[in-house]
Amino acid sequence: MGTVTQLRHHSSAAPQLDAENLATGYLFERRWESRHIALAHCAGQLTEQHDMPAHVAEREALQAYAALESVNHGMCVDINATTSDLVMIRDTEGRRIALTITDLRRLLDQLRREECLPRIDPERFESAHILEH
Repeated sequence: MGTVTQLRHHSSAAPQLDAENLATGYLFERRWESRHIALAHCAGQLTEQHDMPAHVAEREALQAYAALESVNHGMCVDINATTSDLVMIRDTEGRRIALTITDLRRLLDQLRREECLPRIDPERFESAHILEH
């Protein structure tokens, strides 16, 4: 006969979710809302329900939102090649696209000229300007 080993330790405490999973859950609750409303709800829930500092809750909400948003795209940010001066993106074929601050600034300026730039609402978040699509 084989030895039987318990697979899980039974405890009275429920497993704790990490900040990323909590943020994803809160964003999923508001998935049909605008970006601002979903992010504000998520950051508020993390702050109020989990005693997270506002700047940490905001960062977690933004990172979870970006992760959910990127699920439907074949592109991704190459974090190993990205620096504070360069954003490196990989497209669906694996090609790298390098964006410098000048490139990003030109893109923002072009969107402003074409009046396609999403709204920025600095009132809703403490440390980041959130673009509204």
